[in-house]
Amino acid sequence: MGAGSLVTAAISIVLLVVVAYAIIGGILVTADVVATAHKDQVQVQESCLHTSIAIVGHSADAGTIYVLVENTGSEPVLTFDRMAVFTAVENGTPVYYPYNPSGGAGTWSWVSIQPDSIHPHELDPGETMNISILYEGNQPDWAQVTTPNGISDSAYLR
Repeated sequence: MGAGSLVTAAISIVLLVVVAYAIIGGILVTADVVATAHKDQVQVQESCLHTSIAIVGHSADAGTIYVLVENTGSEPVLTFDRMAVFTAVENGTPVYYPYNPSGGAGTWSWVSIQPDSIHPHELDPGETMNISILYEGNQPDWAQVTTPNGISDSAYLR
């Protein structure tokens, strides 16, 4: 009987070590995931903190509005296809315009970036981007441009 209880005690100790190892491993993996998520969140918040745009001018032709958007922050704006552009007429609901580099009715595209000698085709700090909004119907009275990280500026167009 002494050998049976000794074997049982040894197996119990081995099982306790295995369970403890599994629990500690799970805790370490969870801590790593939480730390990585926190680091990513801080980077996004820091990016938002350093991003700033301003609508500094506009003009209109028949069916097209040109809006000058200046990057007044210290973070470049890189992904134009993730930017949001809205317009609205008086007492109307805002209309969303998706990005389309080749243009087309109901879309927006960038015409030029001045100066664009550093990082071509990116809106770096201090640069101004001329965007065209091809609208249908009445000429909008208001426009808003929003960056991919949620920073926006709006202006009345009349």
